[in-house]
Amino acid sequence: TIKVNGTKFKSIVVDKCTKVNVIFPTIISGCEIVNSKKIAVQSDGVCPVFTIDKTVGVSVYLSKESADVSSFTTSMSSEMNVSIPDGDDYKEIPIPEQFYHKITDGTLSSEVSELYR
Repeated sequence: TIKVNGTKFKSIVVDKCTKVNVIFPTIISGCEIVNSKKIAVQSDGVCPVFTIDKTVGVSVYLSKESADVSSFTTSMSSEMNVSIPDGDDYKEIPIPEQFYHKITDGTLSSEVSELYR
């Protein structure tokens, strides 16, 4: 477990790590997780953007302040979950990794797979 102390940081990057937990305060730009396995990150402040790329098994824990403002960009990753505060506990939500694509009138449309509804 790595706890980043301070008040605000520009960004956090977790690259090529296995079985690592990172806890951090407010991030101005975002948190990037790349080429990793079994990672957990926890925002104690606000983190507007999470980028997850080529990672297997990531858990993101958001603070109450971050839950309504955070967005996620993912590619080539699996087993992704985000947990948001729900009273005194956390509510875990899976991040979809499977989509349904269809071409209609020369335009591609994409939807989340039925597995996540």
